[in-house]
Amino acid sequence: MAVANATAVDGTLVTLTFLFTDIEGSTALWEEEPERMRVALQRHNNLLAGAVERHRGCVFKTVGDAFCVTFDHAADAIAAALQMQRSLAAETWPTRTPLRVRVALHTGPAHLSAGDYFGTTVNRCARLLAVARGGQTLLSSATESGVGDALPAGVSLHDLGLHRLRDLPHPIHVFQLIHPGLAPGLLQTQELAGASKLTGQPLARFNPLELFEVPTLPTVVMQALGAMQDPNSDATSVQKVIARDPAISAKILRVANSAYFGFARRVSTIADAVRILGFNNVQGMIIGIGAFDTFRTERLNLGDFWRHSIATASAARMLAPRVNCRPDEALTAGILHDIGKLIFAMQADAGYQRVLDLERETGASSLQAERTLLEFTHPEVGETVAERWNLPARYVAAIAHHHEPAAAGDESRFCALIGLANQAAHAAASGRLEPAREAERDAHLALLQLGAADWDECLAHIAESGPEIDAFVGAIR
Repeated sequence: MAVANATAVDGTLVTLTFLFTDIEGSTALWEEEPERMRVALQRHNNLLAGAVERHRGCVFKTVGDAFCVTFDHAADAIAAALQMQRSLAAETWPTRTPLRVRVALHTGPAHLSAGDYFGTTVNRCARLLAVARGGQTLLSSATESGVGDALPAGVSLHDLGLHRLRDLPHPIHVFQLIHPGLAPGLLQTQELAGASKLTGQPLARFNPLELFEVPTLPTVVMQALGAMQDPNSDATSVQKVIARDPAISAKILRVANSAYFGFARRVSTIADAVRILGFNNVQGMIIGIGAFDTFRTERLNLGDFWRHSIATASAARMLAPRVNCRPDEALTAGILHDIGKLIFAMQADAGYQRVLDLERETGASSLQAERTLLEFTHPEVGETVAERWNLPARYVAAIAHHHEPAAAGDESRFCALIGLANQAAHAAASGRLEPAREAERDAHLALLQLGAADWDECLAHIAESGPEIDAFVGAIR
């Protein structure tokens, strides 16, 4: 049997796909048939260990009859889960009823300590396992997005929608592995026991959301992001990917040469842009350009939306050195922080207009208006989209927690930085900060250990950067 991932260094943060298993009703089986269960468990362990080893997984912990496994690649985790369920279903068990095992998979970062893993990713996988039924394999959107076209013939993933799971602040987009031999009763996938499905029926009784067919970024954008996250990539290899789309290439060069970055010499190639601006800055531009092209809608003034996003990015970049964060990462997170609002605007029909009206008429923050009228908020929706796009974990955290950074764990200061920049961008645009936002602003300042002088300097920076911000927005349109 494999042991905890030998390539991971103790104390580090690593991104893996986690696979958790559990035998349904095992306590009753042990009470009623202890000798038969002892034989059955040994066979169960051998079958699961064989699937893990064949697909390059690492068992880092067993708890009773439960396996906790990591995989470097989501496709390997899916293949292992499939082999587990098929081999378990084909086995002749000594117990009166067959062993039925639930399986859950989730992908994300976790801390390795003394051979065990800790963090929100592990918690989410455990909560997902708790709502699965015996013989059922559930996976999150973070795992689904990493599988790509690697599913075997006859195997598919069924979209179960967004569900709230116990003790988790944000919903999880859940999928079920469908394969030949799956018990007929498990094909009835409408409900998960112990989970609350988000039906899209809001308090105001309009139908605001249909999020389960979220548009993806253009293929070349996804490929470029993958290249930039590859430690073996260089500026030339990134240029080769982006050059496949002349329109996106031209927009990147327009942004790189805009007054926002203010370089004295002209940036003539994508490779030059990567070398001069850095991978993270170009990454932010590519996502912004791809999202602008994908989410064109009349329901949201995209000029105002992107002006706010770039103002937030500019403020975050300016404040980043004061709180020991990287300016280029702050820029990218600032560009992305409100991506959930784009999904609302595209998918919510007239419903989202009521949210905007409530904000305008009452002075409520966007978060307050969404909580009043909808079942979930733009940070929750943005987090789901960011995970499906396989964005880096730090950006996913900033999208999910820029209003409530205390919930972001180790990324709380980074999320507070983006949240403070967001509040500054709102204040600079309207000439004041609405009372509904003041408490949030003060909480961000306290968490970051910044004061009134930092806030005032940030507002002044946004005001002075107006022409550069407009130039950035004009370049991506």
